[in-house]
Amino acid sequence: MSATVPTPDSDPAHFLKIAGQGAAVATHADLWRWLQGDVQQWLAHEVMLIGWGDFRSGNLHFDIVSSLPGLRTHSCTQATIGPLLSYLRDCWVAAQNAPYQLDVSACRDLLAGRGPGWDRGEAIGSMRTAVVHGIGDGKRSGERIFAALSGHAAPPAAAATALKLLLPYIDTALRQMPPVPPRQAHCISNPVQRQVVRLSALSERERQIMTWVALGKTNPEIGCILSISEFTVKNHMKSIFGKLDVSNRAQAVAKLTRADAYA
Repeated sequence: MSATVPTPDSDPAHFLKIAGQGAAVATHADLWRWLQGDVQQWLAHEVMLIGWGDFRSGNLHFDIVSSLPGLRTHSCTQATIGPLLSYLRDCWVAAQNAPYQLDVSACRDLLAGRGPGWDRGEAIGSMRTAVVHGIGDGKRSGERIFAALSGHAAPPAAAATALKLLLPYIDTALRQMPPVPPRQAHCISNPVQRQVVRLSALSERERQIMTWVALGKTNPEIGCILSISEFTVKNHMKSIFGKLDVSNRAQAVAKLTRADAYA
């Protein structure tokens, strides 16, 4: 594939063609076909990950449009996708809400299952690069994050501009569709699996914090990343220790890692 990505200035007719196709998207199948069609010339990717909701509380929703076998919205859970979405959102904010490219090896723990809550063996773990942009209305509850993930080397610089231009069509199409339900937990009777379910008592915010704890971040660093005070992080840690029946950070990480291995 050529390293030159079309832009409205270089090929306005091509852009108008793609925009017209995007405006006609009405179903998830249509969206998949559109993203895997001419859009690939602008924005080569295998996975389009979209997240929205309240990033402050961690109450997030997501949608996945993917060409990879088995990687679908209904095959994933909020606990597995949430930490990655929060990380991408934090990076977008750090980029002053501008589209940016990311070497996802920097967050390999979130992708490959070494962080708590992520299913091992997911195809998303093979992704190498991401092009990320978002939509915000000044409130965290109104933010929506879009990430085009690829297993190939870094995309051309123009790919970030391409996502910015295509994002309104993706967003409009998704808002008009009924959401795809994520995977739900099943009734579990096995004692080891009951332990895993008990660990799910952690809130999404607590799981976010534990993700950063597992990556070696201190309370002040976690507070800065999540835009909360160090005192709030300490209170969450006390709650986590109580729920997991542990007395320190290392024990908490070890227990969540074991639970993730059984999940």
